[in-house]
Order: sequence, then C-alpha cells, then structure tokens
Amino acid sequence: MKSTHLVEVVPIRLEPHPNADSLSIVRVFDGYTCCVRTADWAGKTKGAYLPPDSVVDSARVEFAFLAGHERIKVKKLRGIVSMGLLMPVAEDVALGTNLAEELGVTHYDPPLPRSSSGEATHAPAGYRPVYDVDTLRRYAHIFEAGESVWITEKIHGAAARYCWVGDAMHVGSRTEWKREGKNNLWWQVVERYPELTEFCRAHPDITVYGEVFGNVQDLKYGAKPGEIRFSVFDLLRGSAWINAAEARQIGATLPWVPLLSEGASFDLETILAMAEGKSLIAGANHIREGIVVKPLLERTHPEIGRVCLKVVANGYLER
Repeated sequence: MKSTHLVEVVPIRLEPHPNADSLSIVRVFDGYTCCVRTADWAGKTKGAYLPPDSVVDSARVEFAFLAGHERIKVKKLRGIVSMGLLMPVAEDVALGTNLAEELGVTHYDPPLPRSSSGEATHAPAGYRPVYDVDTLRRYAHIFEAGESVWITEKIHGAAARYCWVGDAMHVGSRTEWKREGKNNLWWQVVERYPELTEFCRAHPDITVYGEVFGNVQDLKYGAKPGEIRFSVFDLLRGSAWINAAEARQIGATLPWVPLLSEGASFDLETILAMAEGKSLIAGANHIREGIVVKPLLERTHPEIGRVCLKVVANGYLER
C-alpha cells in the first residue's frame, strides 16, 4: 500500500466568502476548502491543487512569492479554513492530470533525530510493504454514507515494522529494515517492549505495524526526556491485513493506538470533526495529529487498493 503525492488539476467553481468580498471559496475533492482572491480566478475553470504539507521550490518563478514559506500549511482567512494552495493552469490541461513532478512539488516529511537513522540491512523474506495511506479528504467517496467504520488516533512519530523470520527478530522503519544497534530508535522499542518480541516469535506469519513516538517528533505525548513509546496500528498476516477488531484480539498483549470509535456511521463532516481535539494518549497535553479511518471488514477499492484513509487535523497543520 503506497500513496503518491499529487498535485492534480481540478475544476474551479467560486463560492462567495461570507466575510470577505475580495475572496472566494473553492471546494476541492471530498473535503478540502481553499480560499482564493476572486479577481485572480475570474473566468478560470481549472487549477492545480497543492494539498497541505506540499513543499515547493521558491527558486521557481511561479513559487517565488512563497520564499521562506515553502511548506504549504492550513490557515484561516477571515474565519474560513483554507487548506492548501491553488495555482492557475492552461485551460487545455486535462482534469486529473498530476503536475507534481512538472512543478517540482514534493511531500513534507518531518525530520527524525539524527541518532535514530540506524544502519540499513537486507529485508526479511516475505511480503511486508511500506506503510502509507492516502487522505480521506481526497477519497471520502470510497466510503458509503452510513457505512460502519473503525476510527483510531493517528500518532505523530516514526512508523515501524516488526516480524520474526528465521529464528530472529527483524526490525524496520517505514522504508528500511534496520541492523540491530543500541542507538537505533526502532530497536530501542524491542528492548522497551519485550511483549513485542514474544508476540512476533509466537506469530511468525504476522508483521506488526506501529508508531514509535515520544521524544521522536515535536509532539511528545507527555514522554520524559529520552523516553520513547510504541503503539500498534495494524497487523499483516501473510499478504492480508487482519480486520481491526480481530487484530486487537490476536494482539491483546500489545500496546495499541487509541480507539475513537468501533462502528461509527460514516458521515464526512462528523468524521472530519473527530480528527480535531486533544490526543487520547495518556499524559499527552497537546492536540492529536489526526485520525485513521477504515471499514470494520477489510476491503479494497480500484482507485486506492486497500481502504484505509487518514485525516490530518487542521489544528495540527496550522502549527
């Protein structure tokens, strides 16, 4: 499962801004709103949409006005949340065209502490994919109105993979498998959580996916200096993701990410609101990064593959 950063060409339909005559609102996909200067978009029917956490090259003439602010964020403009940036495109460019490469736009990845990198090693045998999910605001239409969904907190840290293969524990970050080392962030989890090794040894057919957090990123979740924590968010058996409730039963001895709802009825506005608020991690005194939404029973969709989508909180993106 892998998402790709997109800068898609979208239709432009201007709606009046309730608090500013010079601004208009453009609704993009299923759940984004973007504020624009009305005069700049008069008569235009298409634009390239840069979602929040896009990173631009301000040395390019079209992005020179963003010098010093290359990371696109969420902000409020006269009381309306504006998510991302719209750039004009030629009218003959087809809707849906991805201009990320042409415009040199990349995705923002928070830097990890230098000591956490660790030396890479070969991957263990088997299917253990890089974990990445797309945004619900882009693909909310994949859920049916009223569909029962499973909602968990999205934690701000470093993704990790753990499995037992060939009589040994194997440890990976989101993109690399790591050689054992005391200063390695992902191997420190193994030492701190012996139940993780016990689980993997007892279930060699399962790969554990989770988040290493605490003194990892700028959200600390109440961790003491030097302290790291770990929470599981998914289990993969062979090449199949295990249904959420069953996964928690199988991995009852493991620490899991906070559960916001088991079986909430899907309503987009309600789900988006659930992404906001304080983290549910014990000891945390700050906002949550967002939520992850998936069906109660695993399924796939031709647009994105596995149906598992995230909502990054506006409060987090406004920081």
